[in-house]
Amino acid sequence: MFKSSVIIPTYNRPEELKNCVKSLLEQTVKPYEIIIVDDGNLKELPFEKECKEAGIRYLYLKKDTPGLTASRNLGIKASTGDIIFFLDDDVVLYSDYTEKILAVYEEDAGGKIGGVGGAITNPKPLKLIQRLRRIVNIIFLISGFQEGKVLASGFSTNYGATGSPIRKKTEVDFLSGGVSSFRRGLFDSFAFDTGFFHKYRIGEDKEFTYRVSRKYKLIYTPDAKLLHMESPAMRPDDFAKGRMFVLFSYVFFTRYKKSGILSRLLFYYALSGYALSRAIVFVFSPNRRTLERLIGVLHGIKEIFSGEAALVV
Repeated sequence: MFKSSVIIPTYNRPEELKNCVKSLLEQTVKPYEIIIVDDGNLKELPFEKECKEAGIRYLYLKKDTPGLTASRNLGIKASTGDIIFFLDDDVVLYSDYTEKILAVYEEDAGGKIGGVGGAITNPKPLKLIQRLRRIVNIIFLISGFQEGKVLASGFSTNYGATGSPIRKKTEVDFLSGGVSSFRRGLFDSFAFDTGFFHKYRIGEDKEFTYRVSRKYKLIYTPDAKLLHMESPAMRPDDFAKGRMFVLFSYVFFTRYKKSGILSRLLFYYALSGYALSRAIVFVFSPNRRTLERLIGVLHGIKEIFSGEAALVV
């Protein structure tokens, strides 16, 4: 059986972190080590004594400058396991989560699988407006039918976006970073981006895992389950969300999908559809948050056409 390292970046969410670590202690196959990377002011280490008594190596790393990407890279350098798990600090694992993930690697005798991700079992239900938006998203190639896939437009179908989650082990183009795992060996040639994606704190996991998928297989397994007890702490404001999503989409497309006039047309077609999609949300639910998100989207599009966005690629 592989030895596993679990890396948990955290920032001032002690209760959420406590629940996450507790669920690791209750695993049928316990991790070899847990690495807490703290960007905040953690006053006590949750279940440190209990982990050590269970034979789990417990490592605490303090950082002064916040940043998820840098936290993950720091955790990788400190880890010693064969399989490296990344968890958000606000997830709670089912008791056999690590066992189910490690089983996928054990079955891969040829070592072709580079990463495996689990399934969040409590996604937010799709509201009526989201279902209406989904029709627009499909028409404009903003989203597709299979979660975890990148479209020709450069946009992608996110997990939880379709209302029809993946029901069996499936090869995908990207994984959600906070519920992912990877073979240690791939970090000899791959690292999380510390440029654009680190600066704007968006899409780091999608960019990294898509890059990995071009060399290794990525597998999503619904057998490995967890809950995402999403915390509102440290979430960007709505204007920033809209702007950053547009800029991320542009940078991702430019780096990985740009291959001619048709490809560019598909991207701008999808981008116009996304603006329409956010406008629909505002029309059906007019409030400050939906307006700020729409303004952020339009601001991001303006940066693309003015050439400002090219400076961050």
